[in-house]
Amino acid sequence: MKYIDGKTLKDMIVASANYLYNNRGEVDKLNVFPVPDGDTGTNMAYTLLYAAKELEKVQDTVKEVLEATSKGTLMGAKGNSGVILSQIFKGFAKHLKNLKKISTCDFALGLKAGVEAAYKAVMRPVEGTILTVSRETAEEALRICREVQEFEDFLERLIGKAEQSLENTPNLLPILKEAGVVDSGGMGFVYVLRGMLQGLGGNKIEIVEDLEEKKELQLHKEELKYLYCTEILVKTNKKYSEALFKERFKNFGDSLVVVAEDDLLKVHVHTNNPGLVLEEGVKIGELIKVKIDNMKLQHETIIGENKKPKKKYGILVVATGEGVKEIFENLGCDVIVDGGQTMNPSTNEILQGIEKINAEYIFVFPNNKNIVMACEQAKKLTDKKVKVISTRNFNEAVTAILALDLEKEFDENVRIIEEVLKNVKTIEVTFAVRESKVNGFDIKEGDVLGFIDEKLELVGKDYNEVAEKLIAKAISPDTSLITIYYGKDVTRERAEGLRNLISKDVEVEIHYGGQPLYYYVISIE
Repeated sequence: MKYIDGKTLKDMIVASANYLYNNRGEVDKLNVFPVPDGDTGTNMAYTLLYAAKELEKVQDTVKEVLEATSKGTLMGAKGNSGVILSQIFKGFAKHLKNLKKISTCDFALGLKAGVEAAYKAVMRPVEGTILTVSRETAEEALRICREVQEFEDFLERLIGKAEQSLENTPNLLPILKEAGVVDSGGMGFVYVLRGMLQGLGGNKIEIVEDLEEKKELQLHKEELKYLYCTEILVKTNKKYSEALFKERFKNFGDSLVVVAEDDLLKVHVHTNNPGLVLEEGVKIGELIKVKIDNMKLQHETIIGENKKPKKKYGILVVATGEGVKEIFENLGCDVIVDGGQTMNPSTNEILQGIEKINAEYIFVFPNNKNIVMACEQAKKLTDKKVKVISTRNFNEAVTAILALDLEKEFDENVRIIEEVLKNVKTIEVTFAVRESKVNGFDIKEGDVLGFIDEKLELVGKDYNEVAEKLIAKAISPDTSLITIYYGKDVTRERAEGLRNLISKDVEVEIHYGGQPLYYYVISIE
């Protein structure tokens, strides 16, 4: 086949999306740090799947197929890898959309335009990544397109070049060589090309779904099973175990979260009978606080919010963990987008959050370096005045929001926030999901890993011991506050034990974050 038309191109892109999705796990495993947050393959797959959904709505012309793909990858982009992939398709589409059919040389020029767009989108391009693999593949495409005019042979040659470039990425990025892996985004790009070749050959690749992820693919088609988000805070008559409390409330609905701290009990559950939850709470002790929200009316509430007078400042944060979200609610954040490690929200999800906020200026806190580019892309798609603060974790956003002065002008607040963030150190304590070697550490699966400002500083066996040593290393004579956010797998007692190990000369706060994957996120200020 010397030319591809719109129908063939559509088949290639859909097959590519499904092929990448089915192989996303192999890409996710290539995370440099062996922590449980590898999501490059998943992000790239969902970016392309969003485009595949858009392709269901259009005719089979080259123009419509490319415009739908460009729009779909732009809006569906998740994580930095997804944003870069969206830029490749954006440049590719812009260059080729006015053609009736595409030759190998047309394809090569389109790929070159896509790579150029991707490089421009990245503030500081790094070689040894998907950028390198896609660029060297585009260069090969331009070199061979005149002599290789059959698309099957052409794509096979490009895949071979992409694989060769991928194998060389550890020679360009020392951290890849030390960890013994190739670049995950580069491998994702290889799978994109392999999927295209499958589609070109007429192979209708079907998605192989994991039961765990089937719900996400349904894209909110299911009706709400439970209508009421119910929360109660109870002062208990005596101490009970959290396990016992969970047993008492588990039959009332789903999304059950129970936290017991001293003589206080907090219960969160989605239910159709909030009265039964309250009755059970009364049996245990005295109701201190009750909150019942009709989740079906939330959308109508949001619409009503837009009728309120415009305020000066609005805030959108990306967060996960029940405790973390509650902290941001108490700080007055307007929109909390669910997301974090392994679950990066798409550009469209962030854009929808921005559009809900009725404010003159909107601050966006990604709270993860892999979400920053999607936030910046959402910013470009709205007419609202948005400032993305490139926070790497939620504790930085907490500090920034506390520093926000509603009486000051926008530029002054930006300066204040950027200044206070310079004085924040972040400690993260998590675990290894595989063997690896990083920063000279020989890491075994299950080891506790300790990071200071994203640099691996310590490997151990006990998360409290690791956290204590990292705190001792991170504090200075100027340190005035240490804030410990403990995750969903850590008990209050263990967090209190960590506090007791810290010097009494520094103020220490403890908060339940409920964050997954990370035992502790600790802020040093």
